[in-house]
Amino acid sequence: MTFDDKTRAFMDKIAKKGSVLGLDAMCLLMQALGDPQEQLQVIHVAGTNGKGSTCAMLQSILCLQGYRVGLYTSPAVFCYEERFSIDGAYIDAATFNAYMHRMEDAWQEVERQHGVCATIFEVETALAYLYFYEAGCDYVIMEVGMGGATDASNVLNHSLCSVFAAIGRDHMQFLGPDLESIARIKAGIMKAGGQAVSTWQEPKAAKVLEDVAKAGKTGLTFCDESKVKIKQRKPLCYDYKEFSDIEVPLEGSYQLQNSVLVLETIRTLRKLGVFISDAAVKEGMQKTVWQGRMECLCKEPLIYMDGAHNLPAAKRLWETLESDFTNKSITYIMGVLADKEYEEMLALLLPRAGHIYTVTPDNARALPAEKLQKTIENLSYAALACPSLEDALYQALQAGDDMILAFGSLSYLGDFKKIVKAFVKE
Repeated sequence: MTFDDKTRAFMDKIAKKGSVLGLDAMCLLMQALGDPQEQLQVIHVAGTNGKGSTCAMLQSILCLQGYRVGLYTSPAVFCYEERFSIDGAYIDAATFNAYMHRMEDAWQEVERQHGVCATIFEVETALAYLYFYEAGCDYVIMEVGMGGATDASNVLNHSLCSVFAAIGRDHMQFLGPDLESIARIKAGIMKAGGQAVSTWQEPKAAKVLEDVAKAGKTGLTFCDESKVKIKQRKPLCYDYKEFSDIEVPLEGSYQLQNSVLVLETIRTLRKLGVFISDAAVKEGMQKTVWQGRMECLCKEPLIYMDGAHNLPAAKRLWETLESDFTNKSITYIMGVLADKEYEEMLALLLPRAGHIYTVTPDNARALPAEKLQKTIENLSYAALACPSLEDALYQALQAGDDMILAFGSLSYLGDFKKIVKAFVKE
């Protein structure tokens, strides 16, 4: 993304501003913009892992049906503009800059009149709502940034449907110390009298969702794992309730759970009067593209990357390695953020490692590669800290294992993919 000078100066300014918990600043910002979010048909997606894949599949299906569909996701992994897309096309630089100038005017008005400052994430979320409204989107898929109740995306009096991917332990310093606390905050996107859909959850999380739904008289439907009939594992093909021969091109055992959540969401949308044909469901699922989730970057040598960056995602990655890569020796390239449960991730995943190379992600919260190396060695495994991603890939290629897998943080996967692409061209 090419930011003009005015946009860059504004974004740098608000990035340095502190934030106040709650939605007060976001509500005032949206009011200054005319509350465009209240004019949209929003499918609101929360959860710990699986949100992005779920959103991508929903957008693909709805687009195949002929609807104009906006999608807002975070964080950006490969390019900034991927966060704002309509019918799969990212926002262009000129359009983004023009909208950000309008954001600055609204932000300044709120600060002047009320003395509060919206955060950079709040401004970006407000931009998404305004952009999708003025672009005439039929439906908008909004991915929750973190949590739910006080997330900037939750500045809605109503939504078409609240969708819950798998809920697990992450961001505990913000969301609470246990699964119930985290689930309660995520459940905050439910709207009284509205509709909600959830994947199968851990019992404690499911109970929280049920309680919140009951209190708000929200219709809540859980996916029924017992109704899944798998016909083929790779590529995945299965039946679910009235849907037959659903093919999912996205790799990773966890995509079964994500795709079933999409099907159950489609069932709820149909009950709400949204026309979606079986043909659009099947073709939309088949054509879904979502980068960074068990994505194959190169077949010879075999190189994968996965966005597993927390313990629940690491468990899903382990399941995939156990089911789909049983007999392969694997070289790990691993970089993590210091505030994640990386020791627990290591304890789970290290037994599958042949060779291990650590890197420092380009993120202010990154754990230095040397500290990650030391942690791995303390668990009685050998590792080598690398000064760069290029060096890590070079070392991994010399290791001689059957495949290379990069994971641990979304923040470096975009750069890693570019490096692999350059290597393949050579």
